[in-house]
Amino acid sequence: MIFKDANISLFHSINSLATHSTWIDNIVIFLADDLNTVFISLLVFLLVIKWKTYSLIFSKTLFIVLISLLLCDLVDAFYHHPRPFQFGVGHKLIGHGASSSFPSQHTLTMVIIACSYLIAGFKLIGGIGLVLSLVVGLSRVYVGVHFPFDIVGAFLIGFMLVVFVNYSLKELAIRLRKAISIQAID
Repeated sequence: MIFKDANISLFHSINSLATHSTWIDNIVIFLADDLNTVFISLLVFLLVIKWKTYSLIFSKTLFIVLISLLLCDLVDAFYHHPRPFQFGVGHKLIGHGASSSFPSQHTLTMVIIACSYLIAGFKLIGGIGLVLSLVVGLSRVYVGVHFPFDIVGAFLIGFMLVVFVNYSLKELAIRLRKAISIQAID
């Protein structure tokens, strides 16, 4: 119960800023809906310009994002958490269906991108991605479609997923090299 109260209290402290200024609301709506697209477009542009540098990390990141979408569907099947507007709290500035709010898929995608690039050694892209992840997460709360703990959950799940997939792929590569070297000796 204490988490629910803290979640709603944090939600109100962020979402209560909505509807006071139309131009601020419009900026935050853009950040909530379209900042992901802008950032991913930049990454696609970098991929096209420097294919050899970014192709592996882009592919790996895309793979992890696809896993996260399946994971979100799995979470929704076992734990459906209503969105703030379904509880009748706050201001809803954008249209959104009544799907589960946990975790925020917009934030999760950004966190996966940021952590993937950070772990791969692309510190500038990863750092910018983490800042943008926080901006997207807070804007999703501001516009009334997520609770703060949905954002925190997206950060935790995204980080753990990136670490798990990177570890699994390294282990797979080691086992494949061993298997290939054993076959070559025989």
